[in-house]
Amino acid sequence: MMIKMERHKRSLSGIALWALLLLTGGCVALPKAQVPFRPGATLETVAAMVTISVKTPQVNTGGHGYMVYQRPDRFHMVILTPFGTTALETYSSDDRLTIVIPSKGEAYAGAFDEMPIESPLRGWRMIRLMAVDEPLFDPVKKGTSEKSSKATGEITSFYDAQGLLERKKFSSGEEVFFRDYQSAEGVPFPSVIEFIDRNGARVKITFEEPEINKPVDNAALVPNLEGITILSLASFKGM
Repeated sequence: MMIKMERHKRSLSGIALWALLLLTGGCVALPKAQVPFRPGATLETVAAMVTISVKTPQVNTGGHGYMVYQRPDRFHMVILTPFGTTALETYSSDDRLTIVIPSKGEAYAGAFDEMPIESPLRGWRMIRLMAVDEPLFDPVKKGTSEKSSKATGEITSFYDAQGLLERKKFSSGEEVFFRDYQSAEGVPFPSVIEFIDRNGARVKITFEEPEINKPVDNAALVPNLEGITILSLASFKGM
């Protein structure tokens, strides 16, 4: 009796397997192999869903949303409410920042340094550091560090054992960490970027399903301020 039962179970398992193969067209999906990192490839644009964490000595905050980036330093970040509506938008280019709060019909605009120290979004000024001039992957530089100078000060770049850029340290005391690289058709992209400033503020951005080096509509990087009351960034106290 036990032998018959075991044969019956194996028969049912075989039938179930064949049914699964028929339903899936006889194919089993396999993970797609990553394209090897391409030396010298640069990051021109990014569009992705993001998870953001902001920690300062005064407050901790965070949220989910999406971000659009265009080289060299143009960003549009949208933070969503738990219900999927827009809670806040930020636009930045060069040293300028615009914060839009649709529910209040208000926007705050000015230079990053004008933002009040106590603002939970002050750490976001470090997002400018995401823009890098050098390729993110250079096998010649693996395990090394190199220094460069700009008008804003000295920068030290550190590369891991593969030649991927893993950290940048600025003479102003700020640091940027690039982690969990993935290949987008050979373009290396860090799925986690963390910024730390000399005052202890941390901004961590985790990217999900990024689209790399795809065309970006210019309108996505320019705030639509029609019907919006524009205030100084220095007056921004939070939502």
